Amino acid sequence: MKTIFTKISIFTMLLFLATACNNDDDGTVVVVEPTCGDGIMNGDETGVDCGGTCGPCEVVSNPGRRADLYVTNNNDGNIFKYSISGDSLVTYTTASTAAEGIYYDAESDLLVQASRSGLMLDAYAGTSTLGNATINSSFSTFADLNSPRELAVNGAYYVVSDNGENKFFVYYKTGNSFSLYYTIDIPFPVWGITFKGNDLYAVVDSSSDLAVFSNFVANAMDGTMRPSKRVTIEGIVRTHGLTYNGSDDVMIMTDIGAASNATDDGGFHVINDFSTKFDALSDGDVLPVSMQTRVAGSSTLMGNPIDVAYDSETGAIYIAEVGNGKVLGFTDIGDGGNLTPSFNMDLAAASSIYFSSEETDGNTGMASMNQTTRLYTTSTANGDVTVYDGTGAMLKTVTTASSSTEGIYYNALSDALLQGSRSEGEIQYYSDFMSVMSGAIATAAFTGDLATSSPREIAVYGNKVVVADNPANMFYVYSYTGSSFTLENTFDPGFPVWGITFKGDDLLAVVDTTSDLAIFEDFFTNTMDGSIMPTKRVSIAGITRTHGITYSAADDVLVMTDIGLAAGGALDGGINVIQDFSTVIEATADGGTIGLTDQNIIEGLSTLMNNPIDVAYDHKTKTVFVSDIATGAVLGFSNALSTSGNVAPSVNNALTSASSLYLYNN
Repeated sequence: MKTIFTKISIFTMLLFLATACNNDDDGTVVVVEPTCGDGIMNGDETGVDCGGTCGPCEVVSNPGRRADLYVTNNNDGNIFKYSISGDSLVTYTTASTAAEGIYYDAESDLLVQASRSGLMLDAYAGTSTLGNATINSSFSTFADLNSPRELAVNGAYYVVSDNGENKFFVYYKTGNSFSLYYTIDIPFPVWGITFKGNDLYAVVDSSSDLAVFSNFVANAMDGTMRPSKRVTIEGIVRTHGLTYNGSDDVMIMTDIGAASNATDDGGFHVINDFSTKFDALSDGDVLPVSMQTRVAGSSTLMGNPIDVAYDSETGAIYIAEVGNGKVLGFTDIGDGGNLTPSFNMDLAAASSIYFSSEETDGNTGMASMNQTTRLYTTSTANGDVTVYDGTGAMLKTVTTASSSTEGIYYNALSDALLQGSRSEGEIQYYSDFMSVMSGAIATAAFTGDLATSSPREIAVYGNKVVVADNPANMFYVYSYTGSSFTLENTFDPGFPVWGITFKGDDLLAVVDTTSDLAIFEDFFTNTMDGSIMPTKRVSIAGITRTHGITYSAADDVLVMTDIGLAAGGALDGGINVIQDFSTVIEATADGGTIGLTDQNIIEGLSTLMNNPIDVAYDHKTKTVFVSDIATGAVLGFSNALSTSGNVAPSVNNALTSASSLYLYNN
């Protein structure tokens, strides 16, 4: 009897395999019907796709991999679960009418959504076994939120980024409840967030910037929290979504393009070897587009890609496209470009997206390591480069091919030092600089001729170098590669120049012989040689004559030096510190004055400042460093955000004819 039953069962199974398809995700063998699909996983298939062919299809072994996309939307607030391996869709109907922020904990089978309509986190238990269903929250937070945009999870900590008032709400989950631990004010517009180890990464909305909050949970507290570092991701117009995967060490950020165009100007950037690249960048630096892979164009169907997810097992990237109302998937990214999505599902007002699988869940990698602070200094007496650590202790002195230097920058991505040589009338590029031993003579790998021989400062944005030259009072703009400098533009700003620095892609310039600050917004949109006009020019109260300038992206602090009377001989120099600079400058009209109440000023005989020609700021220790060319010293003032008046320097290093400074602070 047993033998007969087995033969019948085998016959029945063979007959079934020859005539039917199966949409199970449980590791069974399936056969696709002779009527085949279109080769695109677009939700029309009922089983494994046949790659666009017709006729009988081969038996396909479905390994049963769990690979699920959870997507929220602002159209009806329901949660859509797409099974990538099984090409199926399950809809969970919720009480929300709009939602943004989604996370799935497979270990406890808990689905959590941030409700924009309910202004709370809702947790749904036991959803994995459900088909299409109406689900009720198992537990929720109070209605603390204002305008949730993203949810990031680190262990039991659930962080919601809320752009209503630009806050992070930090919840702790214990058992079947959430507790609000911290409400954090963020000093920039927020949107997407993701964890990399214990570090929280956040996009800076309305910009192309990326900020990191190191060891976020341990440092979290009520009140204002500033990022540990903020950098610019070149090539992005305006970023919204991001995700990180530790096994591939890849960060992916979306670019929504112009907010007015929700149809076809979106894209995403893939940053491979993210840890190496990001960790090398100093605060305020730019990650060149050449070190990224960009996917954009009309074929991508991206107009407003609001969020992104990643499958490290297949290398697939998934996009919640709110503008065109779609969930998109891209494979075989290669060199990027105008790719056609391999996954295309309609979903009106698609908002946040989360990918879950055994291989990717919880794979947030490691926090950033090897944070370093180094101060690079020059001299007009001998052209040597002297390097100090963050405490002011000297690390090394290197003799260069210059005998008088002003203007310096260190690029850790290529371990290259750039400096403006007054003696040689050129920009010089020194490769492998940190491997040069103290006391050694460094040879420039290549140089670029300057139009005149009086550079006063250089400012670097990605692969662009701006030289401020004050005999001619011109800005010279060079591009550089690993082998050459190219003069791109020559600009006349219409005033005496000296110190310059970048705030994003805005060039900030002191107006020599005055107390004025000039701002050239979107500086590189100027492409025609000749005269350029600042977007805004303001006076800084309390300054007699300014020379040095620096800006901290992380702390939003601007520092300018006051050399006092040019005749010298008196300790009449000082530094003027402006906190919350973005807010202060926005509130100051063109031609107006930034008053004393918006500044912290350090000056007086005890400061030893006579002619502080350049300045640098360490946002980690709140220390301001100055190079005083008259005193012949590199001076440091600790706690510069809260200390003012006639204070003695905390660092005092003799350096004859000290000129320019650059603080590398990753």
